[in-house]
Amino acid sequence: MVRISTMYAFQRSLDAMNDRRTSLLGVQEQMATGKRLNSPSDDPVNAAMAERTRAQVARIELERRMMNHASGMLAQAENAMGNAGEVLQLVREKLVAAGSTTLSPQDRALIGQQVRQLRDELLSIANLRDGAGGYVFGGQGTADAPFTSAATPTFGPNAGEQSTGTDLSFTTVQDGRAIFQDLSAGGTPQSIFKTLDDVTALLEDTSAPSDTVIAGVQTAMSGVDNAMERLLLKRTQAGEQLRALESRASLLETGELQARGQLSDLVDLDYAAAISQFQNEQTALNAAMSTYAQISRMSLFDYLR
Repeated sequence: MVRISTMYAFQRSLDAMNDRRTSLLGVQEQMATGKRLNSPSDDPVNAAMAERTRAQVARIELERRMMNHASGMLAQAENAMGNAGEVLQLVREKLVAAGSTTLSPQDRALIGQQVRQLRDELLSIANLRDGAGGYVFGGQGTADAPFTSAATPTFGPNAGEQSTGTDLSFTTVQDGRAIFQDLSAGGTPQSIFKTLDDVTALLEDTSAPSDTVIAGVQTAMSGVDNAMERLLLKRTQAGEQLRALESRASLLETGELQARGQLSDLVDLDYAAAISQFQNEQTALNAAMSTYAQISRMSLFDYLR
């Protein structure tokens, strides 16, 4: 005959009641927070998976912020290079006109003044601010305008580009020296500003021989053509990066939606199931409390009746 002491039955009933109360409180916490996982101990395996998924979402969000920044910088640079190309096209048209043998020295001097104005406009574009405290063509970074405002502007910062991105890299600051300065005019490397300064001085010199002026104009046109080719190449590269950014953004959006859906499956609460569990736990707790109440009133006299 197996005998179970009153104390043992009492303790078992008390333990069962405490377990049910703990389970009920756990369900109440889930319903209050809307989360199925409120601590790693709730489900260690799913908690670890949820943490990895959160890290994935955070990484995607970081990359999207960097891409948004790069997209803005590239769009600004692409537009600026387009404007610079239009200015150089106007310069070329002026130089073509200046190369005519029918023009008087005074006519060429007037064209020289127009080219000088276009040169100043081009310099303004080369020193364009990016709206984020830097410069569109600032190279490796500079607190001052990348091109000096001296008689012949030169590029001050370290040459190169700045970029951002994790899996893919996108340009945020353009290399102004490669675009405006490392150019060739008549076989001699010099900046487009030096090219325009030289031809402007020649056009404005009414005492210069016509043959000398025409030869200088031809040399300047070579430099301008080189600059336009370089601008077109860099602008095309910026456009390709913008296209790649759009494609990458679409992929990241899909990946983020999937990751957030997986995270929701891991941690978010199914309220219908939680309400059902809450009711079951509450019923079980009431039963455990009833059992405990009955056992707590037991004594030896109950068995002698």
